[in-house]
Amino acid sequence: MTKNFKYLSVLFMLCFFASCSDNNERKEISESIINDNADLFVSNLYTISPENTQIFLIKKVGGSDFIDEHCGSIVEMEGLNLVENCKKELYEFLNKEGFNINENTEYVSFVLEKFPSKRNVKLIEDQQEIKDRDYIEVSFSNFYIDKKLKKGFVIVRESNLQEGRHGGKVEIYFFENKGNRWKLYKNEMLLTA
Repeated sequence: MTKNFKYLSVLFMLCFFASCSDNNERKEISESIINDNADLFVSNLYTISPENTQIFLIKKVGGSDFIDEHCGSIVEMEGLNLVENCKKELYEFLNKEGFNINENTEYVSFVLEKFPSKRNVKLIEDQQEIKDRDYIEVSFSNFYIDKKLKKGFVIVRESNLQEGRHGGKVEIYFFENKGNRWKLYKNEMLLTA
């Protein structure tokens, strides 16, 4: 019995460390994708004059789930299953790229320490740190890496406030591993405001 417990303990430890190793590798890949594409994310901002507007970037990557938040904000109408249908459509959209995304999917989550853009981008903890009247806020949510497929995606949210006008967009960027580099192969706009 004691021998079985030792084997079980060793097996548990190996599984635990393998899981941690996989999570760390996905985090490193995600950080690399953000660092390699920082200027791309900033240049695709949906605003009139981003060069004259301060850009704030939320440090926490994957701190929220866009699909849950967006679909959860829909007012349900009796018998229409709008929230469920919204989630289903977004999962189907993502899964057309070969993924197997669902409500139980675990996304990569970490804190950005740097954002190497040519533009002046301030990293912040949350929106409460913003004191400017005109600004652009950017955040990364739903970051997913599938090492078997050698593909991944990230949902990028942008909100901008200029002269009392609020706007923004939500885009999804798809990446694939080509050799030892993760390259953008397409991006799609999900929402605009």
